[in-house]
Amino acid sequence: MSGDEKTKVVIIGAGIFGMSTALWMLESGKYEITMLDKCGILPAPDAASTDLNKIVRSADYADPALAGLALDAVSHWKKPEWEGTYHESGVLALSADDQPEGLAFVESAYKNCLDLGLDAQLIPNVTAIKSLPPLQVPTGSFGGRRGYFNPIGGWAEAGRAVEVGLKRVRQMGGTIRAGAEVTGLIKDGKKVLGVALKNGEELRGDLVVVAAGAWTPALFASPGVAARLPPIVATGQSVATLQLTPEEVEQYKDIPVVFNLDDGYYIFPPNPTGLVKMAIHGAGFINPQEEINGVSVPRTKLTPGAEDGAIPKVMLEKIKKGLSEVYPELRKKDFVMTRLCWYCDTVTGDWLIDYHPDYTNLVLATGGSGHAFKFAPNIGREILKVIEHRGSPEYKDRWAFDAPKAMVEPKEEKGDVSADGPQTTDAGADVRAGQRKLLVLDELITAQDLIAAV
Repeated sequence: MSGDEKTKVVIIGAGIFGMSTALWMLESGKYEITMLDKCGILPAPDAASTDLNKIVRSADYADPALAGLALDAVSHWKKPEWEGTYHESGVLALSADDQPEGLAFVESAYKNCLDLGLDAQLIPNVTAIKSLPPLQVPTGSFGGRRGYFNPIGGWAEAGRAVEVGLKRVRQMGGTIRAGAEVTGLIKDGKKVLGVALKNGEELRGDLVVVAAGAWTPALFASPGVAARLPPIVATGQSVATLQLTPEEVEQYKDIPVVFNLDDGYYIFPPNPTGLVKMAIHGAGFINPQEEINGVSVPRTKLTPGAEDGAIPKVMLEKIKKGLSEVYPELRKKDFVMTRLCWYCDTVTGDWLIDYHPDYTNLVLATGGSGHAFKFAPNIGREILKVIEHRGSPEYKDRWAFDAPKAMVEPKEEKGDVSADGPQTTDAGADVRAGQRKLLVLDELITAQDLIAAV
């Protein structure tokens, strides 16, 4: 390859990691990009990033490095190229006193907000929560929690943000191919020459970046790839949605994002069409498939038989409980939609961004672990640094394919949700609620469960 010739890059996956990587590569002017996604419609309707909205926390991390990176992401979200997809409602981060993991995360995150110059407000009790100007609506007990309010941060229109980002990729000269399902890697010893598609086509490249999200474990377990991975797993997270009337939208339009860092419940302000999304940021559910050695595979609305988006009954009950504690008047409304949002989880909650040790030109950019979307504007910059062998030193071990044993062993102490309670990691990447469980079809909700029988 001559000095003036661009590096040909194949990116598998058109979600947050793939899109952001493509944008930063194209911005550099050194790469020729082809993005491939198995879904025939983009943004992919079953992707984690294709959603009504996602939380954008600014500095709301126990880890100072991630707190700084998140605040940097917010500065990018505010730029014109994201077309107003970011909404600065503020974030109310809470935990109960009897949940030490959640409370420790909240207290550390509050300190990081102050250290980064943010005007975060300590909220010592429920009375103080109810007195916040954006919460002058009927509110509940908040479960007796306390925490802080950060006025910087809020939420982004997730699906539209991905659409905007992919549009920019095309405008900058990148190629995006929908319905191009990768079924294998073309290998020559330690070098990957390109990818094989389901339709029999082969696509060559100098570098292959795998950004397949929750489908990464299944892809690597398939015969056409057959490559090892660290212990990452696809987990389904439970989401539910309400429809507000125009009058209710006016009443609730200024509320912040409320996020419990102990039981994982969170709820958004109404989106532009009056939909209010809420969910549990938890350990999630796995869907193992025998034909690929028990690897968990996403079961989404595009999966035959799963079109209704049904979630486990136990999770809907937790969502109802959280809603009653925060906005009891909204608990009187029917739910209009549910879905399982599939994460790609690592053991520690840190992302997997590294070269595959068995190949010289295969890069993994995945393992979002439920907290990567907010970094859509700047995570590609960090991925590009890793690709160019100039990765940020503070993340080198944490994002590594083979993380140091001290970070991942013993697993029950490193946030792998082996116990039924909030867990975090030494590095403070995130905190997750509950214990990972098997997805059982007979335990999913029916349409009747969505009716508000308070």
